[in-house]
Amino acid sequence: MRLAPLACAVAGVLTLSACGTSATDGDVTSAELTSLELDLLTRSGTFTRTNVDLANAESELISACMTAKGFRYRAEASAPTAESDEERSLNMKERHERGYGLASQYGDEKEAAGTATNDAYVAGLSKKNADAYTEALRGNATDFREMSFDGGRNITFSARGCEARSRTSLYGNLDDWVAIAYFPQNLNSELTPRVEKSPKYRDAMNDWRTCMRGEGYAYASPDAAYDQLKAAYRAQGVTTALRERETAVAVADGGCGAEVHVPSTVLALRRAYAQSLPTADKLQLKRLTAIWKTAAEGIR
Repeated sequence: MRLAPLACAVAGVLTLSACGTSATDGDVTSAELTSLELDLLTRSGTFTRTNVDLANAESELISACMTAKGFRYRAEASAPTAESDEERSLNMKERHERGYGLASQYGDEKEAAGTATNDAYVAGLSKKNADAYTEALRGNATDFREMSFDGGRNITFSARGCEARSRTSLYGNLDDWVAIAYFPQNLNSELTPRVEKSPKYRDAMNDWRTCMRGEGYAYASPDAAYDQLKAAYRAQGVTTALRERETAVAVADGGCGAEVHVPSTVLALRRAYAQSLPTADKLQLKRLTAIWKTAAEGIR
């Protein structure tokens, strides 16, 4: 995993030594990841509550900043879920309501424009004031920066405006905010091939297939079920029958996943295999987790 060297704070692991986080022989043992670091890496455990708290704090800061500039901005206040990691991963409520969400992708269903409080407020402004609002929130076109991650993923963000100011206030600088948001995700994705080759994972998937056959479906994996339904939408378009099949398959998939604990198995494997990631990557994750923890402590 490498980050583009836009700034020392989020330089790629090849340049960590320039940031004061060089990997030495003594670091090999100290690079053992803690529970908190594994939470950030895998978005599990304490991650959900902390992430909600930080998002709410960011929204409050943006609201205060926008108010000072003469605009109304309604801060969002989300409540952390009481669900377990497995329950959040399966999201059965969503499956019952929207299946995998494919019908909305291939049909005419669109999110209603202007339904959010802040969107509705902006929609009621003149073009001049709406443009001023956007600039106050995110700066203008010349204020945007880009950070590149492995796999060709580029993240664009503004270095000015109330969003940038609020994130800087929470995390110290924007580079660290971006790195915290994306570096752990990319690092976690690198564990997927090892997870899928694990005997424990294969056993869980065999149990999942057995369960699905009992529900009347013969899919090799949840991804295969999703991909086959996606291909059907591409070929047929959105039909009532296909919508109903999508929902039924998604619910059966989730139910079987819960029955044989596929998400819990995957999470346990990710957390275990993370300890064998390259030392430099683990040291970067440790640094980012410390910043994340400090940001969370600062709002409590």
